[in-house]
Amino acid sequence: MSAILAQVPHDLEIKYGLTAQELLDAINRRFRLKVALEGAVAEVHFERKLKVATREGWLSSYEGFDIDGKHDFSVETLRHTEIRVEVKTVRDGPKLQVELQKTRAAKGDPSSRYYNRDHFDLVAVCMGRATGEWSEFRYALCMELPSHKLHGDKLQVLHPITLKEGLPVRWFGRLQDAIDAYERLAGL
Repeated sequence: MSAILAQVPHDLEIKYGLTAQELLDAINRRFRLKVALEGAVAEVHFERKLKVATREGWLSSYEGFDIDGKHDFSVETLRHTEIRVEVKTVRDGPKLQVELQKTRAAKGDPSSRYYNRDHFDLVAVCMGRATGEWSEFRYALCMELPSHKLHGDKLQVLHPITLKEGLPVRWFGRLQDAIDAYERLAGL
């Protein structure tokens, strides 16, 4: 059966008239395309975590979105709390940090590139670039992230990531811990 499936071309092979290998080579040779792919890989790995959490019974449900201007996922907890999640990848470089800004700004409003503080509740940062393990994430609550210096209703752009205790921003290594912290801070 798997030999038969291997001979059936993927829809993208048909659409572009290229083999899977040619498509992968094209991605690998283009920096921006690889960055976009890494974002998609992070979202797929995060959704895997949500599927497991839902199956194991510690999340009620989730929904993913691929809509400009909307967060990536909505998660419903067992207490029926909706948590909006934005998935990002760790930045390349010697310091572990995440960049929280949109790809483009609206014409005439450079500050629109920055995320509003209420755009999402939780950021899930894929650590794959730093660790090579694309299913590894760190999580932070948006309400604990610093504001932009010039635009108080927006989030600061760069955020260092650490698991050290006692810092103003808590980074969690487990999604369940981040969800529990969110519900505690929200008074649920």
